[in-house]
Amino acid sequence: MAIDFELGKKILAAVNASRNLDVKTLDADILPHPDGKDIFILRSNMKFPVSAAQVEKVLDKFGIPHSSIDDVPCTDGTCHFTYDTLHQLGLHLIPYLSYGILNGGMATSYCDVKNNSKFNPDLFAQAEADFGKMAQLCKGQPKGITPAYINPDGSPGYDFIELKMRSVLRHIQQSQALTGKPASEYQHAIFQMTSDNTDARLAAKYKEYKNSPILKDLITRTGVDVTEPESAVQPLIPAFTPTSAGYPLSFFKDKDGSYYGLPGGHGQNFIVLRDIYKKLLAAGKKFVYLGNVDNIGFTITPVELAALALSGRQATFDFSFKTPMDVKGGILIRERNGHLTCGDIGRAVSNEFVKKNEDAGIPILFNCATGLFNLEYLVENLDRIIENLPIRLSNQNKDIGQYSQAEQITWEVIGLLDNLMIFAVEKYERFIASKLLMDNMLASDLECCRSYLSEHEDTDFVRAVRSVQKGLVWNLREQYGLELKGDRWVPSL
Repeated sequence: MAIDFELGKKILAAVNASRNLDVKTLDADILPHPDGKDIFILRSNMKFPVSAAQVEKVLDKFGIPHSSIDDVPCTDGTCHFTYDTLHQLGLHLIPYLSYGILNGGMATSYCDVKNNSKFNPDLFAQAEADFGKMAQLCKGQPKGITPAYINPDGSPGYDFIELKMRSVLRHIQQSQALTGKPASEYQHAIFQMTSDNTDARLAAKYKEYKNSPILKDLITRTGVDVTEPESAVQPLIPAFTPTSAGYPLSFFKDKDGSYYGLPGGHGQNFIVLRDIYKKLLAAGKKFVYLGNVDNIGFTITPVELAALALSGRQATFDFSFKTPMDVKGGILIRERNGHLTCGDIGRAVSNEFVKKNEDAGIPILFNCATGLFNLEYLVENLDRIIENLPIRLSNQNKDIGQYSQAEQITWEVIGLLDNLMIFAVEKYERFIASKLLMDNMLASDLECCRSYLSEHEDTDFVRAVRSVQKGLVWNLREQYGLELKGDRWVPSL
């Protein structure tokens, strides 16, 4: 495992110099709500007014026929878009979009027994045998090429990335049917950030995907081979000793005396993918999606693409209303300087601040780890973003031992932007994240989990699980074009 010790030394020096990277540093003021100006609720009855002059400018810029908005009423110089008309316009913009996957690392924490067992000890005890079988399929593999779900018959489903490639191809197919554009207009459809530890294994797996039962026919029909994404490798940096051991921190060694390398957070994508962003822009792309590999709900949303193009803003981000189960991740806040930003609970925003607002019944918007960027703006501002994105330090207690990990969090880029949009989305359609293998097993409604769930039906935990299960089924059918035949999900006709 190649570790970039030089980069690690620079980060370690910064950590030891400040000694407060694990302290809550965001100056949270209020929790913002949907206002129809900066924050929109993404739903079927949404309204999105845009000046007629701006609409004409966008249509001309992207070579979109004016007839494409014949169903959009325009009065007094304003065009009134709906969800459906935004969706149609978004399909015209698919040729200008590249879909970015933040692959992360190996399925290490994902299969970690300690992490999965403390998640819910009683449930884990009932599911431990099945957990062990599934963990064997994932151990030693990049997380992105492990099963995204488990079939009702207990067999592994299609991989996370395999599903994402299918979704992109389905959107390309819909766009081609509407626009008649050739395959050449849709090249560079996918890009990714890998790591030293995953890059070769991913590349080998993608060669197999060329003959995947859910990809092969779509590749032929569209003429777009998404199994060869633009790719850049994120360096591994050494883990540090835990802050509980005292400063100055040093490089962590496991019980065998070996250094432990980890990716430095998805926020490093802005420097790792810098050349790819520039290449995509030069190739004619104008928008890039960014999202996590383990979120089944991270798919292209043409409505957001159209809204971003029409608004001329810098980016859009997905948030959902926080549930009692959302304890790890970021929330949308407005700092005292007026900026919207995303702060990780327990790292950048205190647990006390979150609890105080929840107890007061104030809705909280929870990060869905999905962003859509205006690529022209992003490329122009990459250096500024790279320089100003914070470094966060977190303490970990895993099977390998106790250590601290330095990370940059992608979504704190929100605080560096001044002209963005937030979409409040349906959580269980857009955010089904398998952070732990037990998450996957619960979402898949495995037999080994059912007795526990039925015994605790009237709890927030089980209500959330039921919603996730419905969301998984919805995504497999609607976003990925699968159908349940017998006890397995297969491609629908």
